Amino acid sequence: MNWIDLEQVTLRYTLSGSGPVQLVLIHELGGSLESFDALMPRLERDFRVLRYDQRGAGWSEKPRKPFTIADHARDLRQLLDALGLAGPFCLAGVAAGAAIAVVHALNDPAAVYGLALCSPALTVAEDRVRYLVDRSERAMREGMAAIVDASLARSFPSVVRRDPAAYAAYRARFLASDPVGYAYANMALADVRLDGQLRALDLPCLVLAGTHDLLRPPEAVRALSAQLPRAIYAEIDSGHIMPVQAPEAMATHLRHFFASVTRDALMRA
Repeated sequence: MNWIDLEQVTLRYTLSGSGPVQLVLIHELGGSLESFDALMPRLERDFRVLRYDQRGAGWSEKPRKPFTIADHARDLRQLLDALGLAGPFCLAGVAAGAAIAVVHALNDPAAVYGLALCSPALTVAEDRVRYLVDRSERAMREGMAAIVDASLARSFPSVVRRDPAAYAAYRARFLASDPVGYAYANMALADVRLDGQLRALDLPCLVLAGTHDLLRPPEAVRALSAQLPRAIYAEIDSGHIMPVQAPEAMATHLRHFFASVTRDALMRA
């Protein structure tokens, strides 16, 4: 693992894989780069993979002031520049990570081959905003133990806890999250309203829904995909945290989709 200083924050990251295509994986709210551990053996032959901990998460720096999805997208741009990585890239974001991917792609579409939006959290309904704010306040007031089980009951329901060790490890990482960084990440998500910008995203998009996703159910994800000009919709046997709950299915979809979009882009070049 490595750390790098950016303009406003220090991020932890790792680069691995020997494939010819550059792939950036962007984790979910409450996650870290370890969320993608089970994907790596399935991706590293085909991709050069960048994973990183977002500001406030994992082992990256924990700022003590609120941040936004735009800040996350700026961090990603600066991380790529600081590492000397030139696009185009394939981007795959999970849940709130999908919002970061979309903002990055809207800011610099020429640097993106395509996006995989997995259980995408691209807009937040008003009733959900109150829940996120309440959860933020409780995490800061009482710590992560006060919210872990209620949160994972929805993002990691029992039907997808097929691997007890994977669930236990995920829960432990969630508990070890910094409560303030987690709270700020919740508040950043509460402000996300990207649905009005999706028709401007003229890039190939794979939109993946989880059959058992209680937070972004398939019917909502399908409706969202209809707003994207070049979207392919698919559903897999997963809940909200696909790279942990259904790594084989997620990796298969990523490999096939990104192989297609990069091949098409190179043929047009």
